[in-house]
Amino acid sequence: MYFWNIEALKSNIKQGSFSEKDRFSYVLIYIVLGLLSMSFGAYFPMENPNLWDKIDDVGLLVITIVGTFFAYKANGGDKGTDFLGRYFSINFVVTLRLLPWLIPMLVGLGVYYFYVFPLEEDIVTTPFEVILFQVWFAFLYFRMCKHISDLKEAG
Repeated sequence: MYFWNIEALKSNIKQGSFSEKDRFSYVLIYIVLGLLSMSFGAYFPMENPNLWDKIDDVGLLVITIVGTFFAYKANGGDKGTDFLGRYFSINFVVTLRLLPWLIPMLVGLGVYYFYVFPLEEDIVTTPFEVILFQVWFAFLYFRMCKHISDLKEAG
């Protein structure tokens, strides 16, 4: 794995010795760093993050890492082909297909907030929305892994 030496990386790719495992490592690091930067960025200018905000961040990180690992395995691991192409394209389509589920979830969350938080009180993260969105996100990875696995079996 190269962190600074771009010429060695390019040479590795040109020579065809850039494996699926190498691709997986780079995509996992890219995704985790992006997720971490978004998670920490969410605390600015958040005034009062609570324990559930932190649980949500850790949960999303764990689901992303585990889901990406299982997607890699579903693609055949080291012996798989085109992990990146399959990962990003199938993830995109599965996400679009699951977006309609978010509408009733957001309506339900709005009703929940209306009854739980008085109008003058700040809305804080609660177990309800953390669990709701974590389940949705985990289901997204579950479906993505299933579709990637279908491609492995067909090919």
